[in-house]
Amino acid sequence: MKYAFFPGCLSPSRIPSYELATRKIAEKLGIELVDLEGANCCGYYLMALDHLSAMALGVRNLSLAESLGLNLLTICTGCFSTLTEVNNIFKENEEERAEVNKLLKSIGREYKGKVEVKHLAKALLEDVGLEKIKESIIRPLEGLKVVIHPGCHLVRPSDHLHFGNPEDPDVLRDLIRVTGAEVVEYPDEMACCGFVIFGVDRDASLRIAGDKLRSIKSSEADMIVTFCGFCTLMFDRNQPIIEKFLSEEYNIPVLLYPQLLGLAMGLKPEEVGIDENRVKPKAMLEQLKEE
Repeated sequence: MKYAFFPGCLSPSRIPSYELATRKIAEKLGIELVDLEGANCCGYYLMALDHLSAMALGVRNLSLAESLGLNLLTICTGCFSTLTEVNNIFKENEEERAEVNKLLKSIGREYKGKVEVKHLAKALLEDVGLEKIKESIIRPLEGLKVVIHPGCHLVRPSDHLHFGNPEDPDVLRDLIRVTGAEVVEYPDEMACCGFVIFGVDRDASLRIAGDKLRSIKSSEADMIVTFCGFCTLMFDRNQPIIEKFLSEEYNIPVLLYPQLLGLAMGLKPEEVGIDENRVKPKAMLEQLKEE
């Protein structure tokens, strides 16, 4: 298995542990990640402002992967949603295809539409498979209770992504259960983390996140597991800010899925970037240390 690797903007700049853990589990699973040299932004922040420019940015990345003869793999849910949408529009709309390729031609590039965009979660399920992942587990996380936070962009909009059930993301539960951990259900599982409006209405954003953290705390789960870097910023990095704003205490660790899987594969906490987490999974780390 070989992919053109597109980590996106967020992981390298703010959550390097996501890329670190992804590279570690990829190595364990025999996945080769080829860096997409010369890549640019996926176009996410331009889609509502300048559609053609967003299309050109996204398709340029796809053309780079196509020149390598590889499908594109990303760990950013926003990039996954945007690049998938751009790819679908390009393939289905002849007029936009011609317009975008005209722009690409001015920089000596062309896209023929041969690339498939995959998020890490999708690649793990569809290309690696649960059985192979299970075979890589040498330290099952039995006794660990986790809740999932799907985020907004991994399974929705479903008419573009076609990945799992947008109202009941069982694919994520399957990936977690294969590590030996138990998935605990809780109210508001599909609710947003609030990050998207943090820069517009900080107080509303913190209240939205607080509502969800309160719901999760009532489930008595040991931690949150997510695939979304933005949600990780909100629930992990901003958790002390939310606690102070609402005068509440949560102390709920947040792990990105590759971190959880890496630990189950026998990797050390520092090998998957646990030391970067603001809210440390202390009980889990103590158990691993004892083992």
